[in-house]
Amino acid sequence: MPLALLLRLRLPARASFFLVALTACGGKGAATPESTPVGMASAASSTPTIAGDQRTAAAPASSGASGSAPAPHAPAPEPIASALPIDLGTKVPPFAHRAVSPDKVSTFARGAIPVPEGLASQIDPTLPFFAWEQVLPPRVVLTFPKNRGLDLYVLVFDGEVSIKGEDIAGKQKRLWRWNAGRVPGLGAMVECKEPTRAILVLVANTPGSSLGQAAAQGQKVGWTKRPAPVTSVEIDQQPDLAWGGGAYHARLGFEDGSASLGSLLASKSAPIAQHVHEHEWEILAILSGDGTLVRTVGGREDDTPIAAGTFASIAPGVPHAYRPAGTSPLVAVQVYLPPGPEQHFKRLAADAN
Repeated sequence: MPLALLLRLRLPARASFFLVALTACGGKGAATPESTPVGMASAASSTPTIAGDQRTAAAPASSGASGSAPAPHAPAPEPIASALPIDLGTKVPPFAHRAVSPDKVSTFARGAIPVPEGLASQIDPTLPFFAWEQVLPPRVVLTFPKNRGLDLYVLVFDGEVSIKGEDIAGKQKRLWRWNAGRVPGLGAMVECKEPTRAILVLVANTPGSSLGQAAAQGQKVGWTKRPAPVTSVEIDQQPDLAWGGGAYHARLGFEDGSASLGSLLASKSAPIAQHVHEHEWEILAILSGDGTLVRTVGGREDDTPIAAGTFASIAPGVPHAYRPAGTSPLVAVQVYLPPGPEQHFKRLAADAN
């Protein structure tokens, strides 16, 4: 799944690979199992089962995930309002991977893998993505050079920016709170209108490639025609996909291209049962939440705390689940690379109706 798809799968006996970074997503601080090469993942066959689905909630969890599914007679998780919160700007603590643009000074993303100053040393080039929080004061411009091997995704959770470029329809795409923009091939300016906090995700747009491979093109990275148009979406205006008696909600922004991007909400008592994405990375920016991310590596559980202001990334083939602490609802920006698992939310919502 999604960290929201409550898929349940029969897992192969061989070990799976997992990468999770609570202080950074796609950065060098991410923890990896010993002797497991980065980017390697085992496949797993799947039989979906979702939290909140009364037909499956009482079933035992997949092997190696004790406690990741509700007990047979556990009370149903409480519902939660579907509206995305609008007061996150002052509530979300700073993310560890964070760039703060200087006041009234325009800056440039630089390097073979272009990111703002101070972030380059935190990138793991063997991964297909890098995510960070960008803080922008008013009247500041952050410029990204052209790179046809990379795409940029921007999600504003507080403030307002415009993505500008000569080839962009109307010369700009304006983004407000819970708006997202996609910039294929980079080559654009992010101009701030007011104090802004945003989640930025840089992804390698060729299936199976890494950031390092995209950067290795050297002088060939430029383009005369953008690989695809710059687009934007109002995530908070997309259909509410709800299931589990209203305990779970998803809204889908981008569903195609190099990655999907949307929002995920779960009430403070709503668990996410163990599941696996065979071929897709899952990237989460946690804006609210209090619980434990449980992943199974080599048949052993590994628990990692989840809280607001953290990133988490889960590699393909890694069984994982979420156990809420019961104190704070989960609100997350969710990215799948490549797209695919997010489509299960539509089926869940349809079944719930």
